[in-house]
Amino acid sequence: MRIRDAAAQLGVSEAALLETRIGDGVKRLSVRIDALCAALPHLGTVMSLIRNESAVHEKDVAFPTATSSDGEIRFNGPGFDLTLIPSSVAHAFYVEDANPKGPLRSIQLFDAAGGALWKIYARDKADHAAFERLLADLAWPEDVQPISFSRPAATAADPAPAGAPVGLQALLEAAAAEAIPVRLEVANHGVRQSHCGPLVRIVRMGPWLNVLDPGFDWHLNEKPLSGGSIEPGDRPSLVLHLASGGEAARLQADTGATADQLAAWRGILQKVVTS
Repeated sequence: MRIRDAAAQLGVSEAALLETRIGDGVKRLSVRIDALCAALPHLGTVMSLIRNESAVHEKDVAFPTATSSDGEIRFNGPGFDLTLIPSSVAHAFYVEDANPKGPLRSIQLFDAAGGALWKIYARDKADHAAFERLLADLAWPEDVQPISFSRPAATAADPAPAGAPVGLQALLEAAAAEAIPVRLEVANHGVRQSHCGPLVRIVRMGPWLNVLDPGFDWHLNEKPLSGGSIEPGDRPSLVLHLASGGEAARLQADTGATADQLAAWRGILQKVVTS
C-alpha cells in the first residue's frame, strides 16, 4: 500500500504518518528551498516524483541549473521540465525505506497540511556523497521545535467519479505505435512536472493505466477521474479532470513532432472525443 493511501485510510496527512517514524529511517529537514535547488544539479541522476489524487509521475533526471521568476523555480532539461512554487512548501523530511535492492533514500517536501508535493530519490546513478552533503546542509536544528501540521479545510462531498475517457488507453497505444513525441504533464498545487518523448510500453493493471518506459514511469488511477476535454491549438491537448476538481494530467504532442505526427495526433484525439 502506498503511504498516501495508508494515510487516507487512517484519516491523517502523509507527513503526519511519516513523523511517527522519526528516528526509524525518517528525519526532519529544514525547509531551505534555495539550498535544495542549488544542490540538485550536483546529485547526478535522481528520480523525481510528483503525484496528485490520480496520477503519479516518476522521471529519472540529471537536474540542470534552476532559473527563477514570478515566485517560481524552474528546471528545463532534455525531455524534462519542472516548476516549483517555493511558497507551497512547509515541511521537509529525509526518508529511508527498506527495499530488496537496497535502501530507498529520498528527500520529500510537503505542504502546510502535510500533503506530499515532491519526492527526490537518490538511486544507483546518484552521487551519494553529494546527497550526504545536502542532507547535512538541510539538517534540522536540534534546538528548534518541529512545526505542527495545519488541518486541511473541510470540503464538500466529491461528486461521483466518471472515470477516464473511453479511448485513453487506445490513445496512448496509438501514440506509441506512431512514435509521436508526447509531452505528458502531471501537477499538484506546488509542483508541475513534464516528460517529453515517444511512449513505448503501455500496461493496464486494474484501474491503473501505466507507461513503463526506461527512465520514466506514469501511473494513472482512473477511479478519481471525471473524464477529459480537448484544448485546441497548434498542438492540441487532452486534459484529464479530477472528480474533486482540478487537473489530473495533460497530454499533447511535443514540440519535436513532425507535421505528419501532429496530424496523426489530432486524428487520435478526435477518436477519443467521438468514442
